[in-house]
Amino acid sequence: MRRVLLCLVVLAACTKVGTESESTSDKPVATAQTAVRVDSVPAVSPTPPTPPAPPPVSVPPTKTVPKASARVELTAVALADDCGGTAPFAAPVQTRAKGTQDMERGARARRRCEQTSMQLAITATGAMNLRVKSVKLYDDAGKLVGTLTASKPTKWSATSSMYETWNESVPASTMINVSYVLSQPSWDRVADRWNKTFTLKAVVTVGGVDQTTQKDVTLSAPTSLAPNVRT
Repeated sequence: MRRVLLCLVVLAACTKVGTESESTSDKPVATAQTAVRVDSVPAVSPTPPTPPAPPPVSVPPTKTVPKASARVELTAVALADDCGGTAPFAAPVQTRAKGTQDMERGARARRRCEQTSMQLAITATGAMNLRVKSVKLYDDAGKLVGTLTASKPTKWSATSSMYETWNESVPASTMINVSYVLSQPSWDRVADRWNKTFTLKAVVTVGGVDQTTQKDVTLSAPTSLAPNVRT
């Protein structure tokens, strides 16, 4: 009988302990939490949008000024007659040292007509074209006598020993002698042109570069021809 009672006591104790354990596990466990006040958090300013990059500045390309690759020299000028635009008869005048002055061949009376013209010596480093932009004649006081028209370009040929038709192209690495027919100056504006010095200025474009060349011309009074000399 005691054994039976003892067993019942033990069973009752186990049942109580299990019930208490279950009831304890069902209760919520309080967790420590830190209360945070919303108004204590500093306000974060919104980041402004990044402005778009400015458009690239357009820089105009630097204009390259072409350098002269040719040399033009006015070697001779004939202020003579209008012979229908014929080329000079004589060979080109050779380049002389600076400071010397050529005698004007067209100032003296001749047996045949001599065309008013100019002769140029051209030295080029590369192949290029030449063009006469303007030709002007000034008196000894610097006053403009007139603007002359250049036409009928010719080039001296050593083979034929004469001036031949020329297309105004200059070959590379060479020196050529060329001639242009000039229109007559307005001599009616000059009271007395004899025994006076005039200056002819020519602006020539060669290889895309303008060059100015000039030459003084002294007009000597024409001499009388001897009797019975055919003209």
